[in-house]
Amino acid sequence: MSDFLGKMRDLLKPYRRGTAPLEIRRAILDEVQSRVVTAGVGKRIFPYNRIRIHILAESAQEREELEAIVGEAWDLKADIADRLRDLEAKAPADLDVEALVTDEPSPAFADRRYHLELQKAETAPAAPTTRPILDVTVLKGTATQHVYTFEGPDRINIGRLEEVVDAEERVRRRNDIVFLEEGDISATVSREQARLAWDEEIKAYRLRAEPGASATRILRDGRSIDVSPQDRRGIKVQSGDEIYLGRACLKVAVRGA
Repeated sequence: MSDFLGKMRDLLKPYRRGTAPLEIRRAILDEVQSRVVTAGVGKRIFPYNRIRIHILAESAQEREELEAIVGEAWDLKADIADRLRDLEAKAPADLDVEALVTDEPSPAFADRRYHLELQKAETAPAAPTTRPILDVTVLKGTATQHVYTFEGPDRINIGRLEEVVDAEERVRRRNDIVFLEEGDISATVSREQARLAWDEEIKAYRLRAEPGASATRILRDGRSIDVSPQDRRGIKVQSGDEIYLGRACLKVAVRGA
């Protein structure tokens, strides 16, 4: 029994300080979220554009493992941008995120496996980016409009009903492309189905499926591309794409830029 307990202690030793890699990632995102500030009615901002994340490993071997996870499996910049977007908080256009793994403890870690350095660095003004205009046509299903035109918003919510409320009748989401509660096809669209989100890095919109939504896919040049809710970055949208939401269908035209 003592040999067994000893082996278990050895297996758990890398995480004795409290958290496994996924929990570290979640805690980092939660701390970033806690730094969002309210700057007026309905206006939230994240006041930092430089984030340096230090992650503590307890051995050289664990450092190599965490470096592989952070470098290959995680995309913290995209994760942070997504978290801020979900909060409807304005993220800096020049957001820079760097993650460093070390096996040298320091007081900055205290009793945690990570600590953040947040900075507001001055940057040269960037040339304004002209976002494309999106024309979205409803091909299958019944919506409040046949054609929707959007001129450069950060996010376009897609779903059934104009407003989605919680159990206490509080509005939790407003849809911009609104399918109606009528017809068999429209009924296959979830109330919180998907969103088109602007990606400043690639200067294009990405389609993201919401958790628990009906099947979401893009038909492009005869090829079907599944959009998974687990893919937090989403799929880049191109002009001519047909977006299937359950059995409903939208066609996207991208013009100008």
